[in-house]
Amino acid sequence: MMMRHRITMMHKGVKLDVTRGLEKIARNRREMEEEEANRSAACVDRVYAMLWEARWYCLQIKKDCESSVENALRASRIEAFMPRELVVEVRRGRKVERVIPCFPGYMLVRIVPSAAAFLGLKSHENVVDIVGGNTGSYHVIRDADVDVFRRFYQQEETPRIAVDKTMKDGDRADIVMGPFAGFMCVVTSVKWCRQAKASVRIDVQGRAFDLASIPLAFLKKL
Repeated sequence: MMMRHRITMMHKGVKLDVTRGLEKIARNRREMEEEEANRSAACVDRVYAMLWEARWYCLQIKKDCESSVENALRASRIEAFMPRELVVEVRRGRKVERVIPCFPGYMLVRIVPSAAAFLGLKSHENVVDIVGGNTGSYHVIRDADVDVFRRFYQQEETPRIAVDKTMKDGDRADIVMGPFAGFMCVVTSVKWCRQAKASVRIDVQGRAFDLASIPLAFLKKL
């Protein structure tokens, strides 16, 4: 068995063994350097240098942490896309405007896929996982679906799209537009308004996750 070399120092005339402390400092430094390298692998510079290999993914993040995660990703120079929408609520008889994420708890990111880049994404505080992570294959979002989603939310006047007015709680539907296109879901509630929306539950190989709000126009009833 190899003997560990002890490192000592004198403090007020007392010899102290600082071996473990220095080892911990070295270990923390290695972890920080590894984390920095992983985040660099996910950065936007790499995306634009290898645009033909870049792909969109969806992060699942902790509730009410969207802004802090978005800021952290951008500080790491990672391309993030999280559109917001203006909602009007009535509180104590008065109309109150709020700006909220369109898909609470989720955020789109674009990276050149690699093991290091995925670790770089997940190393950020309040990131729970990457959608599809439990299946061993992360859900890739097509550029065309991101473009549809971007156009839908970035126009000053959201376009009217025909919806199935027979849609109700408990219906099964395919998601045919937006970043979750390709998934099948169960409608858990419908909110009828100018731009009708639904809450849905998506099952990915036995693991369910909920979307609190998705345009009803993105769904096709089964």
